[in-house]
Amino acid sequence: MPKMPDRKPITFDDIVAFHAHEQPVMLRIAAGMSFKNMNLKEIRFIECDLSGCDFSGSILTNAQFVSCDMKGAVFNDSTLTNTQFVSCNLDGAVLENTPVERVQFAAGTIKNAKLSGSGFDQVSFAKPEMDGTDFSGATFFRAALLDTTLEGASFANAVLSNFMLTDADLRPVNITGTYIDIAVFADANLSGLDLSGQSWQHCTFHKAQFKGTNLDGANLNASVFAECDFEGATLRGVSANTTSFTKSKLDGVDMSGSKFPLSNFAGASLSGARFNNSQMFSAVFQEADCRAVLFEQCDMRQADMSHADLSGASLSASAFSNTKFHAAKTDQTVMLGTTGNRIGTDADRAIAELYQPDKVALDGDGQQNGGRI
Repeated sequence: MPKMPDRKPITFDDIVAFHAHEQPVMLRIAAGMSFKNMNLKEIRFIECDLSGCDFSGSILTNAQFVSCDMKGAVFNDSTLTNTQFVSCNLDGAVLENTPVERVQFAAGTIKNAKLSGSGFDQVSFAKPEMDGTDFSGATFFRAALLDTTLEGASFANAVLSNFMLTDADLRPVNITGTYIDIAVFADANLSGLDLSGQSWQHCTFHKAQFKGTNLDGANLNASVFAECDFEGATLRGVSANTTSFTKSKLDGVDMSGSKFPLSNFAGASLSGARFNNSQMFSAVFQEADCRAVLFEQCDMRQADMSHADLSGASLSASAFSNTKFHAAKTDQTVMLGTTGNRIGTDADRAIAELYQPDKVALDGDGQQNGGRI
């Protein structure tokens, strides 16, 4: 690959002239220059040294910065709309208390930058390194952080709404007091964090790790935790209205005193878990492993325990009303002092369920499975 030409110094007046003639500024050294309060709409800098430049209060609408060295650059109170930063070095940059709209940060580095208090609307960060960057008090709306590094970064007291984060190892990130509403976290690891009392509503987690995480008192309403691992976590006093924990691992987890109305634990592993004094109206536990689970003094009206394994579980002093126990395993299950009615096994339905296509092939269907049954 041919070597890039060396960068050459440029004067402030020449930059103004390039901009006036709609020409890109390429391979120039403008380090430390001040562009404060200037109208730089649609300016283009390519392979330039802009380290330490001051863009405070400047208009950078539709501007492009490509492969530029912008270490320590300042953007406070600037207008950043439809601006692009591609493969730039923005380490130590300052962009505080400033609205940022429809801006793209692609590749490059934004390490130890100060972005606190800014508002990021429809902003994407695609594969930049952002270790040590301060987003505390910032607001993210319809924003995405895609395959970024965030070790030592801070989102303390930030607001994340309609937010996406991929390859989300949040263990080395400060998310103290972060408010989250409607977010998707892919390949998330939040093990060992203290998230007690925080809001994580309308979030989606798939195969996330919450090992040893403290979620006591958290707001988990309308969130989805699919096939997640909560080994050693605590969820006491959580609010989880219409929340899904399908096929998640919650063995031995303390969820007592919580609100789980209309929540879904279908296929979850819950052996030894504690739900005492919880509200579980219309909660679903179909095919869940509920062995030795404590459901004592719970509101289980219209809950569905169909096909759940309740062996050795205790439902003492709980309230039932049309609570379904269809085909549930109730060996040594304790139900002392319960009130209300239960719906037991429907024999006809149980027989029909034995002949589901994924379990048995009937005459004429067996050929595709290697034989007749």
